Amino acid sequence: MKKILFISHDANRAGAQILLLRFLKKLKQLPEYQFKVLLKHGGTLIRDFERVAPVYHWYHRDTQQRSKVSRLLNRKTFHDQVLQEIQNEGFDLIVSNTITNGDLLNLLRPLVSCPIVTYAHEMPMGISMYTDPSSFNQTLRHTSQYWACSQAQRLVYIERFGISPESIAVLPSLLPDGAWDLQPSAEATQQIRQLLDLPEQALLVGAVGTFDWRKGIDVFVQLARQSTPNTHFVWVGGHEHQVEYHMITEDLRRLGLSDRVHLIPHSDRPFDFMATFDVFVLTSREEPYPLVVLEAALLAKPIVCFAQSGGAPDFVESDAGFVADYLDTQMMSQQITQLLGDPALREAMGNKAREKVFARHQDDHAMQVFVQLLETSLAETRGSKPTRATYP
Repeated sequence: MKKILFISHDANRAGAQILLLRFLKKLKQLPEYQFKVLLKHGGTLIRDFERVAPVYHWYHRDTQQRSKVSRLLNRKTFHDQVLQEIQNEGFDLIVSNTITNGDLLNLLRPLVSCPIVTYAHEMPMGISMYTDPSSFNQTLRHTSQYWACSQAQRLVYIERFGISPESIAVLPSLLPDGAWDLQPSAEATQQIRQLLDLPEQALLVGAVGTFDWRKGIDVFVQLARQSTPNTHFVWVGGHEHQVEYHMITEDLRRLGLSDRVHLIPHSDRPFDFMATFDVFVLTSREEPYPLVVLEAALLAKPIVCFAQSGGAPDFVESDAGFVADYLDTQMMSQQITQLLGDPALREAMGNKAREKVFARHQDDHAMQVFVQLLETSLAETRGSKPTRATYP
């Protein structure tokens, strides 16, 4: 029996957490692996993690404590108890699902003798946004192997952070539950167009993500500003309470674009919106390997993205859409216009995108790589060559 501890920085409904859950659900089918999860913070996916494995909860909210001092003392005792349980468990491997867990790895390292793997979902901008230099350095200090989301991200870690090429491998992404069964309907598309109050002949450019600078919400507004009056832009995701949401809506008001740029802060129908798009645009300045691009490709949507932005250009290449020079909004706008003006080109590139997803991201292939990477790291503990494990 091989015992593994997986660490997730939280249980929020976001790409890295959803991807980890999918891998764990499939790993549970292999009886030779026993694993538990350590959640650093909470979130809406707590129950999903608890259904797939026993969970250690690092966060501790005791509202009955009356004083701040007693809360802090209680938290320290609670953390000590979690650490003791992990030490007693005798794990053969620890897999941290983000580079932001450096402080936890620093506490765990003296208590365990097993290798530590970091599954990195961040690039330089994300690292500066979501962690501090001390925590990041702790991650680098205590990690023996890395998994990257794309070859582009792998090269960044080698060139920028001095990671040995032999110490970092690419783990292909699994698609979210239900993605393979996506069946967009004409009825759903019509409902979305009515919801947005679109003119009958309007063309739709869409994006999915949070309202933030790294995702390029500001770039999205510039693209809309350079477009024709018959083109509408839809951004799905984020939250209305974000400061950026109010800043963008004010920009749109001043630019006279409020009737052509539609911000959908939250929707339980993201795939229906994506199915309505004529072109999917990824305005992100940085994305290791965005799942939304794969979802758009499954829906046979041509994709436009920026070069030097992470893994998306590796997927789009020259046949599943267009890759604009980094932050060149004029070039990206021209590419979008070309796709919107040529239905045959849109269809051809969208179909190619769909073919690529089926060719590169089948679940069985991703799981075979995942299991083999686990075995390679477990071999460090056993001091032997990795087992040729396979996923059924």
